[in-house]
Amino acid sequence: MYEGIDNLKSLYDRAGKTFSGGPSAAQDVPRRTAQPDPVRQPSVGSGAPKYPRTGDSRATGRDNSSDVRSRRGGSTAAQLDSAGHRESPLMEVEEEERRSPHDHVDRCVPESFFDRVTQGLRDDLEHERNRRLQMADTASKHRAEFAFAQLENERSLTSLRDELRVARGIVDRSRDEIAALQTLVDAHHREHKALCEMLERKGVLHRKKQRTDRTAKADQRKTWDAFASYVTIQSCIHCLGDAIHEMGRCTWVVVYCYPS
Repeated sequence: MYEGIDNLKSLYDRAGKTFSGGPSAAQDVPRRTAQPDPVRQPSVGSGAPKYPRTGDSRATGRDNSSDVRSRRGGSTAAQLDSAGHRESPLMEVEEEERRSPHDHVDRCVPESFFDRVTQGLRDDLEHERNRRLQMADTASKHRAEFAFAQLENERSLTSLRDELRVARGIVDRSRDEIAALQTLVDAHHREHKALCEMLERKGVLHRKKQRTDRTAKADQRKTWDAFASYVTIQSCIHCLGDAIHEMGRCTWVVVYCYPS
C-alpha cells in the first residue's frame, strides 16, 4: 500500500499537482490491519490442526458441515465460520486501500496526460493546416504572376509582329514609290528628249557645239560624277530594302540621298 501511495505521489508530481496523504487515521488503518486478530487464531488448548475450508454447499451441491462436526465437533466449525465473517471486512478494507491509489491514478492522471497529448496533436494539426494554406496562397500568387507575365509576353510579341508587318508594308510601299518615280523620271526624260529633237528640227533651238576647253571637260566630269552617284544611291536603296526585308526588324531607317 505504501508503494502505491508513493507511486501516486510521483504521478501527481509529474502532473504538476499536490497530493495530500489524508488524516492520520487513514494511515493507521494498515497498521491495525497488520496486527493479528485474536479471533482468527484457534485456541491453543485444543491442539487441533487447521483443516482447509471446504466449498459452499450451494456451489458444490454437497454439505460438508456434517463431516466437520463428525471430526472436531460443531463448536470448531462455528468458530471458523465466525472468524471468516470477521475477517472479510478487514480484507475488503485492505483490498480497497490497495486498489484505490491505482484506480485514482487511472481516473485522474491519464486524463490530464491524454488532454496534453491531444492538445499537442491539435496544435500540430492547426500548424500544418495554416502552413498548407500559406503554401496554397503562395502557389496561387505564383500562378497569377506567371499568367500575367505570359500575357505580357504575348502582348509584346503581338505588338512586335504588328510593327514588323507595318515596317514591311512601309518598305514595300517605298519600293513601289521608288519604281513609280523612276518610271516617271524616265518618261520625263524621253519627253524632254523628243521635245528637244522636235525643236531642233524646226530650227527653234540650235545645237550647242561641243567645247574642247577645260570648262567643257569639267562639266562632263561633273555630269558623269552625278550620274555615278545616282546609280550608287539607287543600288544602296535596293540593297537596304532587301536587308530590311530579310532581317525583319521593327525599326527601319530609310535614307534618301540626292546628289547636289
